[in-house]
Amino acid sequence: MAKKIYMTNLKGGAGVTTCCVGLGIALANAGERTLIVDGDCDCACALQIGGCANMHVYTLADYSKGGCRAKQTLVSHPKISNLSFCPSLGLEDDEVAEHAVDELDGLFDYILLDKIAKKKCDSAIIVTEPFVPSVKSADCCKAKLSDGGIKDVGLIVNKLNGGVILSGEVMTAQEIAALLRLPLKAVIPEDLSLPVGKWKKSTVKCFKVAADMITGKREVICNVLSSYFGINGFIKRKVREKL
Repeated sequence: MAKKIYMTNLKGGAGVTTCCVGLGIALANAGERTLIVDGDCDCACALQIGGCANMHVYTLADYSKGGCRAKQTLVSHPKISNLSFCPSLGLEDDEVAEHAVDELDGLFDYILLDKIAKKKCDSAIIVTEPFVPSVKSADCCKAKLSDGGIKDVGLIVNKLNGGVILSGEVMTAQEIAALLRLPLKAVIPEDLSLPVGKWKKSTVKCFKVAADMITGKREVICNVLSSYFGINGFIKRKVREKL
């Protein structure tokens, strides 16, 4: 059976889908057969971010009407052999996604569910930004997951900038995790190139570290502070303040 992880936050813009895709790519590159179930029924955002836009033939909406099998909805990544997507474009009934996950379970090692089919998951990861509204939302999300029966919940702190930490504007990832009383699974640095469809090497590296953490290969968290010390770090902080 695949390990199914529900990825979520109640607040939009925290980067749940981006982290879902980044983690999925890292798991696939590590040799794990990985499926990302795209919970965006309107825009297929995960497919867009993952480089598989408009590659689908069937979606879960077709599956719900008996037009195809669950396996036929899968979109294989053109460059990463172990990575597949399952689009939910047009889907109106979340239970359909749950049935599809049951059918696809044996084909994968990891199934990452982007805000969809929560009932099929025995673990979850909350993605939060380091800012107060997102952290408060993460706390509410934790309570809802617990009420729904999911006790194994981890935390990814996304869009974390070392310069902003040093200026005292936000807490460290460890402080956020302690405040929420959640185990810290990953720290993903702020990457201003993501909105234009690019991934910095440092971001890719942090997702690789996150994948190692999820699979239990090693317990380590990316350090986003190290590059902000010294004269070069001072310049980086000043440049960041102007952006």
